[in-house]
Amino acid sequence: MARIRNEAAYETAKTRLLDVGMTLIRENSFDGIGINDVLRESGVPKGSFYHYFDTKEDFGLEVARHYHRDQLAFAKACLSDRKRSPVERLEAFFSGAREGMKDRGYAQGCLMCNLSTELADQKPVFQAELDRHWQALTGELEICLRETDLSRIGLSHLSPAQAADWLMNSWSGALTRMKASRSDEPLALFMRTIFKKEGK
Repeated sequence: MARIRNEAAYETAKTRLLDVGMTLIRENSFDGIGINDVLRESGVPKGSFYHYFDTKEDFGLEVARHYHRDQLAFAKACLSDRKRSPVERLEAFFSGAREGMKDRGYAQGCLMCNLSTELADQKPVFQAELDRHWQALTGELEICLRETDLSRIGLSHLSPAQAADWLMNSWSGALTRMKASRSDEPLALFMRTIFKKEGK
């Protein structure tokens, strides 16, 4: 008689693997971690990996999607908050992301930035997946920026779509500098430049 899979236990173990994957890739790199590292850190029994993922590449793509779902949900929550003005929503989004970097000691950076730098040139399937993720996140910014007086953030010479791209490009660059300096200063400079608040 065929064994019936416990769906709740299956999904719990899969999520644990993805969460551990996010941490390990941030701390090392995709190529720098092995399947056994993920299994050991997650506590999932050895030999179980292929019950959840066909290949390591499939696992990496699922980790990217897992991270993206969290990021997109966070962006939507911040950027659609009608209790705040559009500029306040933008500030809440970037401030929240900045706090996440502080919690990790400014050391691990953004998983999408890390994977894009490491894999977009090497693996077309990752390039296409990550590009979709960047476009979706930038699209949420654009929706908010359509309601924003762009002169308030010094971007009135750009369309909302261009301003959204510029903000994400600048933020990603600040995250790269943050990792190199292990300090908040690149993120603080971004916030001061966009939101014109001294000491932020």
